[in-house]
Amino acid sequence: MKNIKDILLIILSVVIIILMLFGWVKYNQMQKKLYDEINNGNKVILSMDKTTKESDGQYAKLVNYFNTEKDLNNQLKEQNEDLFRLIKKQDERLLMINNTIVTLEGKVTEGFGSVNKNDTNRIDLKLNYPDEKNSFITWNGFVNRKTAFYKGEFTFGKLPLQIVMTETDRGIWKSRLIGPEWLIVDSMDINSLPLPTPEKQSKWGLLLGGGFQKSFNQNIPNALSLAFAVQYKKHTLMVDGNTNKQVGLKYLYRLENFKNK
Repeated sequence: MKNIKDILLIILSVVIIILMLFGWVKYNQMQKKLYDEINNGNKVILSMDKTTKESDGQYAKLVNYFNTEKDLNNQLKEQNEDLFRLIKKQDERLLMINNTIVTLEGKVTEGFGSVNKNDTNRIDLKLNYPDEKNSFITWNGFVNRKTAFYKGEFTFGKLPLQIVMTETDRGIWKSRLIGPEWLIVDSMDINSLPLPTPEKQSKWGLLLGGGFQKSFNQNIPNALSLAFAVQYKKHTLMVDGNTNKQVGLKYLYRLENFKNK
């Protein structure tokens, strides 16, 4: 009768281990399937995305991060072979290519020049874009009202640009280009490698180990043991057995994680 109980206990332990393994494999399969479905959905969204004007001078475009290093290298080699060779020579890794076309907002201005005191045929002009207060382009010169000859110098101010990268709730990256209100972004095309992200730890884990058991009972010999456990978050279910033909089922709960200082 005792042997039958032992056999049943062993069978039960084996069944529990098999069920745990099956659940772990099934969980990983579901996780992979869900990840693939999200990626496929993101690829569709990226294919339909266009450069979006969010406000004057602010434009947004989703980043196509489904590229390999070969994809980016081929693109750069086709567009800018000199830069491609420089990056290769300096043993750098290409991470992203941002192709953006911008124009300046057209403006109609009017006003008066001033007659030069030394030459009344000469009209001095100073033109500012977009305006005198926030001038980015300045033309300072004169026009001869008899011959229509003109001469002047273009000077350029600073063009402040800001690029902001964010991640949407679907895990898609979005790039924003922010500049002055008169800056128009005609198109943005951003290709990159997937950025390295910290590997997320699974809530599930498998443990396998063994040990030596010292018996303080003269009638029971020392034993070697083998243990198998399934861990879920803070919970651990363990099945172990030893050379004394003993099988055990244990439950462990992790009370606290110690943090590195």
